[in-house]
Amino acid sequence: MSDQVPDGFRAGSLVAGYRLEERIGEGGMATVFRAYDGRLGRYVALKILAPALASDDTFRQRFVRESRAAAAVDEPHIIPVFEAGESGDVLFIAMRYVRGGDVRSLIRGSGPLPALRAADIVAQAASALDAAHERGLVHRDVKPANMLLESSGAGAGGADHVYLSDFGLSKGALAATDLTDRGQFLGTLDYASPEQIEARPLDGRCDQYALACSAFEMLYGEPPFRRDEGVSVMYAHLSEEPPLVRSRRPELPAAVDDVLATGMAKQPSNRYGSCGEFAAALRRALSAEGSRPAAAPRAGHRDSAIAMPVPSGRSGETQPLTKDDVQLSQRGVRPPGWRSPAGLAGICAAVLVLAGGGYLLADGGHARGDGGHARRDGDSARTATALALPGSTSTTATAEILTGVSTATTKLGGAPFGVAVTPSAQYAFVTTGKSVVLVRDAPGLAPQVVRTIAVHGAGKGVAVTADGRFAIAAAGSGAAVINVAEAEGGFPDPVAGFLASPNGSGAVEVLISPDDQFVFVTLQNSAEMAVFSLKAALTRGFGRSFVGYVPLPAQPVGMTTDGKWLYVVSLTGKLAVLNLSEAEKDPGKSSVVTTVRDGSGSARALYSGHGKVIWVTARQSDALLGFSAAKLRTDPAHALIARVKVGETPLGETLIDHGTLILVADSNLNHLAGVQSSLAVVNTAEALSGKPHALLGYLRVGPVLRQFAVEPGGHVVLVTVQGAGRLEAVNIDGLP
Repeated sequence: MSDQVPDGFRAGSLVAGYRLEERIGEGGMATVFRAYDGRLGRYVALKILAPALASDDTFRQRFVRESRAAAAVDEPHIIPVFEAGESGDVLFIAMRYVRGGDVRSLIRGSGPLPALRAADIVAQAASALDAAHERGLVHRDVKPANMLLESSGAGAGGADHVYLSDFGLSKGALAATDLTDRGQFLGTLDYASPEQIEARPLDGRCDQYALACSAFEMLYGEPPFRRDEGVSVMYAHLSEEPPLVRSRRPELPAAVDDVLATGMAKQPSNRYGSCGEFAAALRRALSAEGSRPAAAPRAGHRDSAIAMPVPSGRSGETQPLTKDDVQLSQRGVRPPGWRSPAGLAGICAAVLVLAGGGYLLADGGHARGDGGHARRDGDSARTATALALPGSTSTTATAEILTGVSTATTKLGGAPFGVAVTPSAQYAFVTTGKSVVLVRDAPGLAPQVVRTIAVHGAGKGVAVTADGRFAIAAAGSGAAVINVAEAEGGFPDPVAGFLASPNGSGAVEVLISPDDQFVFVTLQNSAEMAVFSLKAALTRGFGRSFVGYVPLPAQPVGMTTDGKWLYVVSLTGKLAVLNLSEAEKDPGKSSVVTTVRDGSGSARALYSGHGKVIWVTARQSDALLGFSAAKLRTDPAHALIARVKVGETPLGETLIDHGTLILVADSNLNHLAGVQSSLAVVNTAEALSGKPHALLGYLRVGPVLRQFAVEPGGHVVLVTVQGAGRLEAVNIDGLP
């Protein structure tokens, strides 16, 4: 029998082997059926996506990958996904069928929930969210209707067993397509965070905000910002405090309102560090354990102005949102101008759609394509005025394929990521996941593998000290320190020791201070940078090496320095500027000078002395961005002075030819069909001048390109090809 779904999706139809029995849910982009799997003799909840989504190639490919990624998260409170895929022209997800209803229906039927029952539901949902956030997944639509109850009261000890459903399935894929321009679903307005409303880059903290809104509804009986008009709801999320739960339930402890206010803080940096932290604070408050809980200071929170994309009176410009503005907003005081309901009406009218019983957000605020260069007063970085930050997009630039450039391959195995060349240019160290591979310059272009050094978790960045004595590879909560001479000399264990931070995790990038005295490591999972004294490690023991943490925006990754200032970018689209010497002395106290927005999904940062520019790869914008280093500290709203569209998902970058060219590793990390990884070649001067042909062309190298190292002399560039397990050597003398 055919498994094509006829129009109307009626009972008895067969979809991918599942027989539809009853329609049990419907929304703006999907219909859910109870269906029977005759192969395994069980019922499933079968979600069938709207035909318009299935017809989009980009969406279809990403949907399958991201659905499977969500299904791979092993957590007892995430709804089990049995199968996700494509059958004919139909996209579907087969999930566990839960018979107990959902929390929204529970609230509608019985009103506000008992305090500790609400706390228990929130804790289980938080556990699911944190597990997925650790895997880089963001839900984007947390709400009571997506919290399913397994036969309420039948769990262990008579408690509810909560399943969080619809975890990111298709929303991440949808955000990467042009379908959002047609008003497709991205979130439910009653629970949407300010950053989601403003179309800013999202991370797990937007889910925490929605979880806090959901917790409020469980205790209060309705969402925090119930209004008649969608625009009024948006304004309230952006600028008003929620009502006090105790105004309706005076028997609850006063601390409950403080916890909810922190979870729903307008600025993500002012919320709790994780959903689990929020849930734990809520349970303590509801149990009346202790007094008023204080919110822990979050990453990147400073008294200085926070640069955000706030529309000003002049087209294409941004202005900083100061701490005073944030405090006014959090106290419910109306900020001026653009945040008024009338102003919001004009901004938001085009992005609201009513579907499936809730207001839904479209992605109309994201910039697409390479158009819209801002005004320019001249043709140099000195006179360039500010450009608008790009939003997320799947649109890439087109340019010629460059020929006449020699390349050679060295097979390494594993997943090559970081690469660093020794000052002698004879050797290079490459991280591959579970080891560091030492390669040596050979008579031909391709380096020769010398040995593999076992270093568990060394799968990210690596750097070599300026004196050439040590290679330092990110691993665990810090980095492994490898004695270069011993590695080259064949010593059986050249690992001198490990730089380890007490509580950090997710080490990504390594930066060594110019004097080789300190090591900085970004900790993606901990929203911090760990600082170590290499001198102390070598003279007093590695147990004495840890100096402290610098709190940073969520998911910090790439770093660069100009010798005085240290610049750190995060995947959440933030760039932190640090005083290098202060970071060495007292990391957590005053080293962060400012934190600004720098694009969508920023991956790496690179300092160019020519023009004193910080170049950032914005991987979700498919763009290379240039920021004036001086203006990042003094006038961040006007710091963006160059924007060049490149290939799909740019990651690594490096300067070549004395800084006149920039190589960008277009990784195609999302494996889009018909797209190849490539090296984009950008002319630095033309990029700063805003010339339309700053992108000179592409070099085809291999799948999932990661990072670069330039051999001394500047003729050969090494690039890691993660998708093929190899290192590629490129002779750049043939470049235009």
